[in-house]
Amino acid sequence: MSLHTHQSSPTPPAPEELDVRSLPHSGRHDIIFAKLDQLLPGGTFVILNDHDPKPLLYQTEALWPGRYAWSYLEAGPLQWRVAITRAD
Repeated sequence: MSLHTHQSSPTPPAPEELDVRSLPHSGRHDIIFAKLDQLLPGGTFVILNDHDPKPLLYQTEALWPGRYAWSYLEAGPLQWRVAITRAD
């Protein structure tokens, strides 16, 4: 009689979350762009913000059309969490 154990595939680690609420407004985009630049294709990180980051979405699309996919995980009114995944 042999015993077989079924091992499930490991759960992928949760994406890194970058809380930009405490960062100076003037430097937020530069910090986020640096994180985006470090993402490998298929990689994801989450930004946590105190307002809808739509201007950042528009700027990202203008600079890198189609490179990043955005997914709102939480949409206000007190905080926004957005998962950003590198598509290419």
